[in-house]
Amino acid sequence: MKLWGPIVLPVRKAVLRSVHGPVLETKTGVFAIRYAGMGEYRQAVQYWKLDKARDLAEWRAALATHALPSLNYVYGDAAGNIGFVHNGQYPNRTATADWSGVLPGDRSDLIWQGYLPIEKTPQLWNPKSGYVFNSNNSPLRASDAADNLKAGDFPAAMGLQTNMTNRALRVEEMVGTDRAITDESFRRYKYDLTYSDRSSLTQMIAKVTSVDPKGDKDLADAQAILKAWDRRTNIHNRGTALAALMSQPILFAQTSGEPEPDPMDTLKAAITTLKTHFGRLDPEWGQVNRIRRGKVDLPIDGAADTYRSVWGAPQKDGTTTAQGGDTFIMFVTWDRNGALRSDSIHQFGSATLNAASPHYADQTPLFVAMKTRPVLFTEDQLRGHIKEDYRPGRR
Repeated sequence: MKLWGPIVLPVRKAVLRSVHGPVLETKTGVFAIRYAGMGEYRQAVQYWKLDKARDLAEWRAALATHALPSLNYVYGDAAGNIGFVHNGQYPNRTATADWSGVLPGDRSDLIWQGYLPIEKTPQLWNPKSGYVFNSNNSPLRASDAADNLKAGDFPAAMGLQTNMTNRALRVEEMVGTDRAITDESFRRYKYDLTYSDRSSLTQMIAKVTSVDPKGDKDLADAQAILKAWDRRTNIHNRGTALAALMSQPILFAQTSGEPEPDPMDTLKAAITTLKTHFGRLDPEWGQVNRIRRGKVDLPIDGAADTYRSVWGAPQKDGTTTAQGGDTFIMFVTWDRNGALRSDSIHQFGSATLNAASPHYADQTPLFVAMKTRPVLFTEDQLRGHIKEDYRPGRR
């Protein structure tokens, strides 16, 4: 432990380990942990190989390095190939057991060895529908229903994800029903602001609006706002704040594996926050939902688990500050001749660590406006845009 200046105090602490792996001593017992990726050190090598791949064969060969414990991939190339890979190191579990819970630590047959080969991971290549997607949802729904992978083709011990996020539902409702997607419609889908009628948020609203308010005027007013809400999250919307502040604690809990609070409790908390800081239950969403960076403080469309993904951290003044969701966005297009065109945007700017730089937050207004800037690849394209030209170490 560092005390002051060069003075340190050595502190010894026992670290427990078993044949399973690391051991944790907790208030509820002693648990041995065995997890995918334990002892793995080749991740950087796999990323490098994937980045250097020049075609589908080389990319799949790089994927076969099989060093990444868990990372979804959506693939596309100039030759027209598309694919989805629910990439991961799936333990080669041969014992019959309920792998979803806590298992006894004194059975050697439960100490799995190695992983299933990469060929056994859920993959979908060049489906007839012409599209693939993943939005942190089940790999068994990655395209049109007729093209999707089948649960029966994978062992239950893999523990494949089964949930559908709102974003995944919206892909099915937008892309899945559009038989002639254009560049314009694709971009519109990317910035979709809507919650599906099948989403968990819609279910939360159904639950809280079915409760008898029993004379509680604030609750009755909140129920009326939620019933009338169009499930969109644009900055001028007057129903979003109540719905978002009610749902976000639950959505956060779902993503982190924590116990989910009751929607009635989070709704009452949202009512208190909005009345205290805004004097009404239906302020415009942009008054509440902000993106902040240096001196930049702007209203922003979107919310947690919409395709305009904005996960806001609650602030003391009742607002939320975007802290996750949409970040770097890039659109890439190949024409029929294979010529590449790309444009992108960053939520802040290229100087992510230097607050004194003019590029610390210069892209934020464009990001908020859902606009992009061209990606310049060649010296000819860069000519006229360069403000400084130097070699590292020689200024």
